[in-house]
Amino acid sequence: MDSTSDLIIDYLKEEPIGETDHFIWFITDIGIAALFKKKQNYEIYSSNVEIEANKIGLDITKEVKEYLNIKEKKLFLFYS
Repeated sequence: MDSTSDLIIDYLKEEPIGETDHFIWFITDIGIAALFKKKQNYEIYSSNVEIEANKIGLDITKEVKEYLNIKEKKLFLFYS
């Protein structure tokens, strides 16, 4: 595993900044991580992530969205 993946996994052990229907949200040095809560399919999560970010006061519309699967954890990473 690379150092970026290790860094993200370490941040997922920290206190989340919020929780929505499909995600647990974390701030990292790289960006905002939206950890999938369940093992639903990608399309369901992808279509809900921006709506749910707004529910906790995050505007991620101008951020780059990257899908990651690290140590069986699925998440979106948002960064500029």
